[in-house]
Parts: sequence; C-alpha cells; structure tokens
Amino acid sequence: MNTKNGAHAPTGSACLEKVLERLDKVRSNGAGKWMACCPAHPDQNPSLSIREATDGRVLIHCWAGCETRDVMAAIGFEMRDLFPGDKRLKRGPSKAALFHERCIYNIGVSTSMRGVEMSPADHARFKLACKRLGVKHE
Repeated sequence: MNTKNGAHAPTGSACLEKVLERLDKVRSNGAGKWMACCPAHPDQNPSLSIREATDGRVLIHCWAGCETRDVMAAIGFEMRDLFPGDKRLKRGPSKAALFHERCIYNIGVSTSMRGVEMSPADHARFKLACKRLGVKHE
C-alpha cells in the first residue's frame, strides 16, 4: 500500500495511484473511496470524490461542478489516464493542461497590468501557473 496524506491506495492500482499522488489533501472516505481538493478550482475543503471501479477505471466527481476533463487537465493528465491498459509513452503535460495554465497566467498578467490586487488564493494560483509554465513573473 502507498500512502499520501494518510490515505491508502492499493499497490496494484497504477491509474488510481497516479491520480491520487497529484492531488492535495487526499483522505480516505471509506473502503476504496477518497476525497481531495479539486485542482480545477480554488478549493479549501476537499470537494473531489475519487474511487476505483472493479474494472480498474478511476472515477472522479467534483461536487462543486467542475468537469472531469478540467480536473484531469489541471493535474496534467488526459481522460485516457483514468483507464487501465497500455498507453503510449507521453512526456510532459497535455495540451489541455498547458492551455489551462496559460489562461490562468494571462488572467494574472492582465490583472497585474490593470493594477488590480489579486486575492491571496488567486495570487498563489497565478504563481503556480508561472512555475508550471517556467515563467518568472513578479
């Protein structure tokens, strides 16, 4: 068993482990179920439900309403990463993840240029987008 934030994931569950290790505040929510903060929106309290189906698929649901595709893009994955089986070797984040990070970066730059102060949560997310894109911004 592997653990993250005290939550256990079965060792044989590669799809599930890969998803759980990219999420924050992961906690067990019963047998084979987890809750975590949703990476697709500013989430202070875990609203993302994660579980593994009997066929190995990883099922995720954001109770705040985020689309599964947006959640996956925010952690640098594609929808196909929720399914077990052979996958072609992929390097780096998906196109959707890069697009998502660029949008956040552009919003942050625009906000700064207008002289509007960002909330601490927005500023933290902007800094994360800069880091993920390899851009230095003050």
